[in-house]
Amino acid sequence: MRERNSSQASKVKDSSDLNDAALHSCLSGKRIVFIGPSTSKFDYIALAYFAEYGKWPLEDQVVTGPATTGPNPLYEWNVRNVLKAGGYLPEEVKAVQNVAGCNQGGGTETFMRYTNHILNAHEVCDCHQNGDWKGAGDWYNATENRVYQKDTTMISYFQWFGDTVPPRGTVDISPALQNPAQAVHLSCPVGQFPGKWAWTMTLTDFIQNVVKYANPTHVVISAAFWPTKPENAVFWDGLAQAGAAAVQHTNGQVFWRTTPQRTDHPSTDPATLVDTARFLQNGWKVFPAQQIVLTYQGQRHNDEMFYDYTHLRPPTEVHLMQTWLQQNVCTAAPR
Repeated sequence: MRERNSSQASKVKDSSDLNDAALHSCLSGKRIVFIGPSTSKFDYIALAYFAEYGKWPLEDQVVTGPATTGPNPLYEWNVRNVLKAGGYLPEEVKAVQNVAGCNQGGGTETFMRYTNHILNAHEVCDCHQNGDWKGAGDWYNATENRVYQKDTTMISYFQWFGDTVPPRGTVDISPALQNPAQAVHLSCPVGQFPGKWAWTMTLTDFIQNVVKYANPTHVVISAAFWPTKPENAVFWDGLAQAGAAAVQHTNGQVFWRTTPQRTDHPSTDPATLVDTARFLQNGWKVFPAQQIVLTYQGQRHNDEMFYDYTHLRPPTEVHLMQTWLQQNVCTAAPR
């Protein structure tokens, strides 16, 4: 795989006419919920980092606190490779806490601790994954529910792996979604698993019974590359109705996110076959992430846009989030 050209970060800055100070200011009062797989998680991490620091995570080394820097958080292996190479990570990130009854997660646990740590106690992270990727299956005890709150800004991410893994968690995280946020007491350290789930819901039930009561101003839902059944009209119709109801009280917006894909192989995203007309008929909008990335890519090589098969490199991810904010969240922000 090609290494990212060091000029890529500056290309984003040069090509963007967005006023980041205005975008950052406009996040005040916004309550944004991302639901989906890891591609949605990195949308969340990019935006939560921007909310925390007022700058985007563009470089290989990014600001992680007063006079400190660390690996870019927009790819798990950025952090894990630093750990493997013996590079600098804060001791509170490197050190594994041995807690009775809690299963550890190895390098993935380090990544989860790191991304939680750099948000300076503004994030609750009910997060765990055991083992490295070996295919689309429920083999990892995977859960990842994150809620970031700072001042009047709330940004959250909830894991949904299509038909493979429903929303679930080891603790009731809904208090963190209140306004003002209430404390959530995790039974294990970030990145570790207590051995059982406290709750599991279908996606529709989760939106109706949790997301709705967070009073979201924006909800973004993606199935991306995980298996789904596009022909399951009952499920998709129910999702369309639940999404619309979740933002009804805030006069908010709900989006179906399309999936950026490399151009050097055929599409393998079953969600592209879902009929989005049902979403539009229920007041949703389409977040055309695939088209935004394709336009941004132009004639550049796929490896300049993507780390791997699915995950965007920081300049591409940042451009995607800047564009979404400007077009859908901060439409009055000056350029």
